[in-house]
Amino acid sequence: MQVTVLSLKKDTRSDVPQRLSGIGDQTRLRLATRKDAPFILLLEEDGMRSYAEALWGKWVPSFNPESLLLEGHEMIEWGGELVGCVACEWQADHLRIKKLYVSPQYRRRGIGACVLVIKLRQAECRGLTLRLTVLSTNNDARRFYEREGMSVVDRTEERITLQF
Repeated sequence: MQVTVLSLKKDTRSDVPQRLSGIGDQTRLRLATRKDAPFILLLEEDGMRSYAEALWGKWVPSFNPESLLLEGHEMIEWGGELVGCVACEWQADHLRIKKLYVSPQYRRRGIGACVLVIKLRQAECRGLTLRLTVLSTNNDARRFYEREGMSVVDRTEERITLQF
């Protein structure tokens, strides 16, 4: 099992260590397994349903637990609890975050920001940028990523692309 441990003591962004002090010590990533698929899909529905309905008028789950492709998926553990997931894909010129979901009861604690720092560092180690896309109706996510330092680099009627 692969586990990524976050240490914020030597972060290149000066505001990160103080702002996230102690949170990084509790945040761990591990590879997702088939047993995690139902939880991933619950997180996705919780995080996306209202925004999809606002944009397209309906919510259609993308997968079921048996068909969900787990490549690139990692589970977020915080203080020993399973609290979310992140899914990434390496591209030639960037690392793309495809999903970043944190359970509602664990939001606004810095967990998503910690995971973002982990992924930014992984991209920087390869000399790449970090990119992601949010639905145009998901202003909460867009504001979160902008607050963490990402910039909008593309916008369509349906989606907003941000990057570090």
